[in-house]
Amino acid sequence: MVVPLAATASASASTSSGFGPSKSHSSTTESLAASGLESSGVARSPKTVKYTTFKPCKPARVGSASCLAIRRNTYVNGIRQHGLVPATGTAFGAPALRKAYGITAFGARYKVIAIVDAMHSSTAFDDLTGYRNMYQLGAIDNCGEAGTSPTQLPSGKNPCFVQLNQSGKVDRGTQTTDSGWAQEIALDLQVASAVCPHCSILLVEADSASFADLNAAVRTAADFSGVVAISNSYGGPDVIEARANAYGYATTKGIAVTASSGDSGYGVSAPASFPSVIGVGGTSLTVDKLGRWASESAWTKGGSGCSRLNVAAPWQKPALTGCSGKSVVDVAAVADPATGVTVYFDGQWYTFGGTSASSPLIAALFALKSDFGDSAASYLWGNSASLHDITTGATGRCLTKIWCNAGIGFDGPTGWGTPNGTEAF
Repeated sequence: MVVPLAATASASASTSSGFGPSKSHSSTTESLAASGLESSGVARSPKTVKYTTFKPCKPARVGSASCLAIRRNTYVNGIRQHGLVPATGTAFGAPALRKAYGITAFGARYKVIAIVDAMHSSTAFDDLTGYRNMYQLGAIDNCGEAGTSPTQLPSGKNPCFVQLNQSGKVDRGTQTTDSGWAQEIALDLQVASAVCPHCSILLVEADSASFADLNAAVRTAADFSGVVAISNSYGGPDVIEARANAYGYATTKGIAVTASSGDSGYGVSAPASFPSVIGVGGTSLTVDKLGRWASESAWTKGGSGCSRLNVAAPWQKPALTGCSGKSVVDVAAVADPATGVTVYFDGQWYTFGGTSASSPLIAALFALKSDFGDSAASYLWGNSASLHDITTGATGRCLTKIWCNAGIGFDGPTGWGTPNGTEAF
């Protein structure tokens, strides 16, 4: 039997009001024990378990982006559940995620993964340390003194967490937390930390979700010494990359720049559509009883397509992509909330999905190895045979089949495939 697998922690449940109304839903009926919500460990009579999904950020508008996190809520007999410890059997915790993708390396302190998001989270460091403590990933230090503008890591033994605004300043306590983007930030930091636990992490928060501010934040991240990869887990209506040149600037410095492909099915999303950016699509992931990779399929809501505004990436081959412009996705990873990842946020455990999960995962893999030469994307394309080739699933209907249907070799929804160890990175 092939099943999603989570971390090896027990789970408990209690009621919670949540953060807002659900946007879409699916339901199933199963035993409480099978759902991972049984606190006593004793199987009981079947109960009605319903899962709903909720997007915590406001929709994107022209010239701006939305975070692409999707939270999965669970209702047992109509009562909203939340976990004081991560649920088992329903989501991937750090050890399970690493095992599923065959990740054995741990990285190094001097390799920095940059996470760019909008707005602010006052609980980002506490959320990250709570996650790392649960999965025994080791200590991480909160580096950077308030009011300073660090451009490199301080000396020390443990990996560092540095939180900056888009101007590059440590600004603690004066910014207002945005609940939606704070959940996105928690997801990004924790997935990156799960994949590369010994890496340091730089969080750069744009003042707003406008592409102008996000572009400024990307430039700040690119100028921070030691940054190997920059993850961007957000998307908006396609725009010309010339209006946001920091992404290309980071790429010219040899940094792997990744971006989520979107969570609305077939369709183009920026900045994954930029020719300097490695677009990351989404999948549904299953493992065998031992937690090893068993199969993946293109996630139906993952973004894919061909940009009409941006030219093809220099590493892409139009004869393969079927696209004269940038084919949005180069590589993919787990994103389906039904096979999502565990996230610790503001004292509670949740399950999250969306291509927000896949972008930091791929960025962390590049940081884990960081032997990709001058172009991370070219290295990825040159070593695509090391990936899991995803051949099933679709993101919608399209006139050019390759843009929205998974298939042998390169395809629009999953690019060249999903991680199989670290060789492709």
